Amino acid sequence: MRGTTIVTAPPTRARAFGAKEKVKPSLYRDAIAAAKSAWLHDAREALSGKHLGADILAGITVAAVALPLNLALAVASGLPPIAGLIAGAFGGIVAAIAGGTALQVTGPAAALSVMVLALAKDFGATGVAAACLLVGLTQWVLAFSLSGKLSRYFPESVLAGFTTGVGIKLLDAQIPEILGFDYRVVELAQMIHRPKWLHEVSWVAVVGGLGVALLVVGTAKYKRFPAAIVGISMVTFVSVYVGWDIERIGTLPSRLPTPALPVVPNGRWGELALKALPLGLLAAVESLLAARAVDRMAPTARRHDPNLELFGQGLANIVVSFFGGMPVSGVVVRSGVNVQSGGKTRFSAFLHGVLLVLAVVYLSKQLALVPLSALAGLLCVVGLRLIEVRTFFELAQKHRIEALAFVAALGGTVTGHLMMGLVAGGLLHALHRYMNPDDEHEGEEKKDPGLRAVLDKDHAEARKHGHPDARPVRVPGWLQHIQGSSPKALTSFVHEKAAVIGRVTLGQHVHVAAGSSIRADEGTPFFIGDNTNVQDGVVIHALKDRHVQVRGEQWAVYVGRNVSIAHDALVHGPCYIGDDTFIGFKAVVHDSVVGRHCFIGIGAVVVGVEIPDGKRVPHGMIVDSADAVERLPDAEHSHHEFNEDVVEVNRGLALAYQEAENPTTNNGPRAHAIAHPAPRRAHPWDEAWTPLRIGKDAI
Repeated sequence: MRGTTIVTAPPTRARAFGAKEKVKPSLYRDAIAAAKSAWLHDAREALSGKHLGADILAGITVAAVALPLNLALAVASGLPPIAGLIAGAFGGIVAAIAGGTALQVTGPAAALSVMVLALAKDFGATGVAAACLLVGLTQWVLAFSLSGKLSRYFPESVLAGFTTGVGIKLLDAQIPEILGFDYRVVELAQMIHRPKWLHEVSWVAVVGGLGVALLVVGTAKYKRFPAAIVGISMVTFVSVYVGWDIERIGTLPSRLPTPALPVVPNGRWGELALKALPLGLLAAVESLLAARAVDRMAPTARRHDPNLELFGQGLANIVVSFFGGMPVSGVVVRSGVNVQSGGKTRFSAFLHGVLLVLAVVYLSKQLALVPLSALAGLLCVVGLRLIEVRTFFELAQKHRIEALAFVAALGGTVTGHLMMGLVAGGLLHALHRYMNPDDEHEGEEKKDPGLRAVLDKDHAEARKHGHPDARPVRVPGWLQHIQGSSPKALTSFVHEKAAVIGRVTLGQHVHVAAGSSIRADEGTPFFIGDNTNVQDGVVIHALKDRHVQVRGEQWAVYVGRNVSIAHDALVHGPCYIGDDTFIGFKAVVHDSVVGRHCFIGIGAVVVGVEIPDGKRVPHGMIVDSADAVERLPDAEHSHHEFNEDVVEVNRGLALAYQEAENPTTNNGPRAHAIAHPAPRRAHPWDEAWTPLRIGKDAI
C-alpha cells in the first residue's frame, strides 16, 4: 500500500436539512475504525513481501539481542530461565500480530523485574504466570476504556525515579553474581576495608561477567552488532573448553510446555490481583512510552495506535500466562535494535518471536551451559543504563518538588514499597503542578489574547534615537565575486525575472525559472549540472570561504546532473547535491552532502550531514545527525521516475522559453544565442570548469 495516507474527517455539528437531532459520531466506533484501518495497513505492508529481506535481517538481529536478555531477566526475577524465553517468544509473536505498533518488539522488561521478583517470592513461578493473566486483563480494560492516550500524563519524574530504582536493584542483585559469592552489596561495602573477602571471589566468574560487560559497552556505537549474544557465546565456549568451575543456568526443557490455565497457590487470587494491578498499569505505561520512542526513531512509519497497542499487549500477556511465562511489555532497547537494523513491517518482530521458539526447541542443551556470571555482566550494563542521574540533577536545579517525586519513586522501588513510592511521587508531582500551573509555559508573560508577544524595553533598542552607524567595512573579494561572469551553456535558459549573480556555471539544458535567486556573491563559485531545473522561488546561496571539493575542484555549491530543486526550496552552501536527486517544495539543504538518486521530501530539513546514495528524506523530517541519517529509508523506483519526469518537463520548458524569446525563427536555442549575443566574452565550456583565482580572497 505504497504512499497511503489515511485521512479522517473531523466530527461535524452540522444539522442535515430536516433533521431534528444533531449527529454525534460514536467515540468507540471511531476508535475501532482507526485501529482496524491501522492494523490492515500494517498487515498489507507485511504480506506484500517488498521489505522481506530487510525484515528477515532485522528479525535475526533482534532475536540475537533478545535471547540473552530474556534469560537474564528471568533469572533476575527469581524465575526459571525458560520462563523468559517463553515470554519473549509467545509474547513477541502475539504482540507483533495484534499490537498497535508495527516496529515495536515485546518481551520481558527490566523495568518490570523488581515487581515480578516480589511476586515470585510470594507466589512462585505459577503465581507469576497467573499474574500475567491479570496483567493482560488489566490492559484490556484500559484498551476498551480508550485510556491509551492517558499515558502522556504519567509524570516523567516519577517514571525516571522508578527506572533508576530498578537499575540500582539490578546492580544490587547482579554484582554478587559477577563476583561469584552470596554477599549482598551492602554487606560487601561494610567489609570492603578487610581484604579477606577477596579470597571468596570466583575470579573466573569475574572474567566472564566483565568480559561480556566490556564487549557490550565497547561496541555500543555499532547498533546492529549483537554484542550480548556474541559476548555470552564466547564466555560460554571458553568456560566449557577450559573446564571452569562456574555456576551455570542448568537444565532447560527441550520442548514447549503444554498450555494450561495458571493456578494460584492456596487460591490467593484476591491477594495476587492487588499486586498484579500496579504491575499491569506499569506494563501498559512502559509499552506506550516505548511505542512513542519508536515513533521518534522511525518517523516514516505509521504512528502507533495506543488503544490497539494496549489490546495487543494484553493479549500477549494472556497467551504467555497459559504457557507459564512472565509478564511482558514493549521494550525500547529491542525495538530500537529492530528499527536500526532496517525493520520495516510487523514481520521482523514476528520473526524474532519465531526464532526464540526455535531456540527453546533446538538450543536448550547449549543454553544450559551459559554461565550465570555472563548474564550478570549483561544485566549490570542494563542496570547502569536505567539509572538517570542527569535527570535527577536537572530536576533538582529547575523543579525541586519534581526532584522529591523522583526520590520518592526511587526510594519506594529500592526498599520494596513500590506502590507507596509511586503514590507519593504522584502526589508530589500534583503538588508541583498546583503550585506552578503555568510551568508548561515557563518564561511566557501573561498577555492579552489579542497580543502575539509582550517584550520589554531591552528588546526595543532599534527605537532609540542615535547617530547613524559607520559605513560597513568593505570585504575584499566580494566585488569581484559579484562582477564575476556566469559561464553558461548555449542550451540553458535563465528567466529574465530570475537573479543569477556572480560566478555560476550553468550546464546544458539547465532551466532557471522566474523568481529564483542564485547568488554566488558571498560564497563562490557555483556549479549547476546538465538538465538540472531550479524552479520558482528557489534560493541558492553559500557561506564565505566554505567549499566542497569535487574531483580536485572547489565549489561553494555543486549541483549535479538531472537534479530537480522544487518551488521555494533553499540550498545553502557549502553543499553538494548528487546526480538524479529531487529536492522537494520548501525543503532546506545546508552544509551537507546529498548523494545521487536521493529524494528530499516536502519541507524536509537537511543540515550538517552526509546522506548516502539512494536515500529518501520523508516529508517534514529534520536530518541533522548521523543517527538520523542511519534511519533514512531507501528511495523507491517511483521517486526516481518522478524526478525523471520533472527533469524532462523542464528541459522542454527551457527550450520553449528560448523559442518564445525569439519568435522570428524556429531553429532553436542555438539560433537564439546567435540572435542575442552575450554582452561580454563568453568563456569556452572547458574553461567553465576551472575556477577563477582573483586575489587572496578567491578560491
